[in-house]
Amino acid sequence: MNKVMAALHEGFGYVFRPVLKFLVLIAFRPKRTYASEKARQEAFKEPMIIISNHVHGMDGAVLQSLMPFSRVYSLTAKDLIERTKLYGWFLSHLRTIPVDRENASLGWLREGRKKLREGFHIYICPEGRCNRARIVLPFKPGFVTLAAAAGVKVVPIYLNGEYNYFFGKRFRFIVGEPVTMTPPPEGLSEEEMTRQANMMRDKILELEMQLNGTVRTGNILTM
Repeated sequence: MNKVMAALHEGFGYVFRPVLKFLVLIAFRPKRTYASEKARQEAFKEPMIIISNHVHGMDGAVLQSLMPFSRVYSLTAKDLIERTKLYGWFLSHLRTIPVDRENASLGWLREGRKKLREGFHIYICPEGRCNRARIVLPFKPGFVTLAAAAGVKVVPIYLNGEYNYFFGKRFRFIVGEPVTMTPPPEGLSEEEMTRQANMMRDKILELEMQLNGTVRTGNILTM
């Protein structure tokens, strides 16, 4: 019975995800830009980790719907999935990997490696929380660990955070060049993980500058 229910659930997801993509396309009028021709040619051609700034709770759903065949699993806080039945149901059809923010657990890391081996991308917001001010916060280094453990590249994406239903500015995002996270011979120390996380944050800031011509820092826009 559990296998039957799981099959029905997955089957519904194949219907649900195209419908979501259609709604995203008409509601937010998304526009994808690539930072370079190399980014256009190499991004998403093989299982990769996708990272971006985190502006809104819709970030994962929107990006998932815009990826080829929706072959993306998003890391999502377990408490958000469990908050309400309706929200949990919605997220369950988007392919999510729950992350327990209350208790330290490596379950997400094992599941992430498994899905990467199966040919899926993994979407992570390294800031760890939404930031409606659209200032890119410091990155947590968990994605560095997953990239090194799975031996996959990381694709940086910057989102402009414009979720204007039908009117106003379009939702735009820019895709950067995939980066190989190569651990040093001595392994990934805490300092090295932080260094690589900061490096990827800098790349997303570069994408912000390329897309918007500005970078938000505090209450000041730098140009």
